[in-house]
Amino acid sequence: MRRGQVLAALVIVVLVVAGAAFVQREVGPKALAAEPSPGSAPSGAWYCPHGGGESDWEVSLQIANPGPGPATVRIRSIGAGKPEAPVTQTVEPGTVAVVPVEATGRERSSMVEWFGQWVAVGWLTHAGGQEGGLAAEPCSPSAGSRWLLPDGDTSSKDEDDYVVVMNPSDRDAVVSFTLLSERKQPVQKSELTDVVLKPYHSTVVRLSDKILGEETVSTIVDAAAGRVVAATLGISTNGGIRTTLGYLGSPPSTVVFPGGEDAGRTELAVMSTGTTRARITSDLLGAGDEQPFPGVADAAPPASSARTFTTTTAEPTSIVFTSADPGVAAIRRTFGSVSDQGSTIGGAPAAAWIVLPAVGGDPNHPGLAIANAGDTDAQVELTAIGSGEDPVPMTIPARSSALAPRGFVTAHPDEAVLVLASQGAVVPAAVSYSRGREGFATYAVALGIPIPEGWVPS
Repeated sequence: MRRGQVLAALVIVVLVVAGAAFVQREVGPKALAAEPSPGSAPSGAWYCPHGGGESDWEVSLQIANPGPGPATVRIRSIGAGKPEAPVTQTVEPGTVAVVPVEATGRERSSMVEWFGQWVAVGWLTHAGGQEGGLAAEPCSPSAGSRWLLPDGDTSSKDEDDYVVVMNPSDRDAVVSFTLLSERKQPVQKSELTDVVLKPYHSTVVRLSDKILGEETVSTIVDAAAGRVVAATLGISTNGGIRTTLGYLGSPPSTVVFPGGEDAGRTELAVMSTGTTRARITSDLLGAGDEQPFPGVADAAPPASSARTFTTTTAEPTSIVFTSADPGVAAIRRTFGSVSDQGSTIGGAPAAAWIVLPAVGGDPNHPGLAIANAGDTDAQVELTAIGSGEDPVPMTIPARSSALAPRGFVTAHPDEAVLVLASQGAVVPAAVSYSRGREGFATYAVALGIPIPEGWVPS
C-alpha cells in the first residue's frame, strides 16, 4: 500500500448533517485542526465486532489518518477468553495502516484507541477453511446500552447467521437479546436474558439455534449494565459472508444506502420495535428517474416484527429509507456477480467522508458509489489519501446516484479516499470485487465514515 504525506493545501470540509431531515446548504472549505485546543488531549476509540471463523479466517483493521499530524493507536483483540495485551503503534499523517488481528472464533472483536489525531477505522474480513467470501464495514465510534440489528436470516440450512456483542470496558456488562421476525410475537428466551459479559470479552448468539425458517431475524441487544457494541455476521454456503454493524439507539429518521457494482439484486431488511405498524417509505435513486422501493410502504412490518423486501436494481442505484416512527431500522443486502454477499448500515448525508478500501487482494475491481438524496446538485472532490494527486471533481445530480470515475478507483484500490462536498451533502460507500482468476471471486460493501465536526477549527 502506498504511504505518503497529504498535500499541505488539502482542505477537509466537515459538516455532519442531522439525520432527522436532509438540509441542503453550501459549505466553504475548512481545514482539519492541525493542533488540539489549548489544554486538551484529544483521544477516542473505535469498536469493531467483526466476528471470525473456526479456521484460516483473516481479519484486518484499516486505520486511516487524514490529518497533518501522527496518531498513536492502541489495538486490543477481544474474544471469549482472557483478553490479549494491547499493541501500540503510530499511524503517520496521510496514510492507512493495515493491521491483522485475531480472527479465530465467531465472537472475535477488536478495539482501537487513538490519541492526538483523529483516525477512521473499519474492518476487512476474508473467510477461510470451508467458508469463503469477503466482508467489510466501518467500526463504531461509540458503545451504548441498546443496539438494533436488522440483518439476520435463518430461512434455510445454507444460512448461518450470528450476533456478535463485545464489552470494551473494564466493568461487567449485563446483556439481553430479543429476536424479531415475521412472527406475531418477539422471541425472548431465558438463556438470552441477563447474560453477563466480562470486561474486555465478547460473545456470540447463533440465530438458527433460537429461531428457524425465517427470512428475516432481527435482534434488539439491551445492556442493563455496562456499554456494549454489536454487529451481525452472516455466512452462506452459496453466498459468501457479510457483516453489518448495528445501530446505536434509534437510527436517524432518514438514512441513505449507496449502491452499485452489484449483480442487480437488492434486499432491504427492516425491523420495527414499536407498538404499532411501522410507517415507512423508501425510494430508489438511480442515474435517471427515482422510483419507490416495491412493497415497502404497503407491507411495512407490524409492531415488534421484521420483514425483508426484495427488488431488482440497475447500476448504480441507492436507497433512501425514511421512517415516521422511532425504533425502526433497516440494512441493505446486495449480491455480487458471482456468489458473495454484501451488506451495510445506512448513513445520514454529510459533506466530508473517508471511504476505506473494500478489496481483499489481487486482482481486483474497486468501486465507489455516491448517493445524493438532496434536492440540489452536489459538488464533490475525491482525493486518495497520500497519493499527492490533485482532487478529482464530480457533480452528483439531485436525487441520484453515481460511481466514481473508473480510472480514479482502479489507480487507488488499496487507498482510503476523501470525499469532500463543497456544495450539498452526500453518502458514499466502497463497493468492490477482488480475488479469483479474474478478480470477481469476492464482493464487499462498506459505508463511508463521516469526519466528525469536532475536528473543524472554530
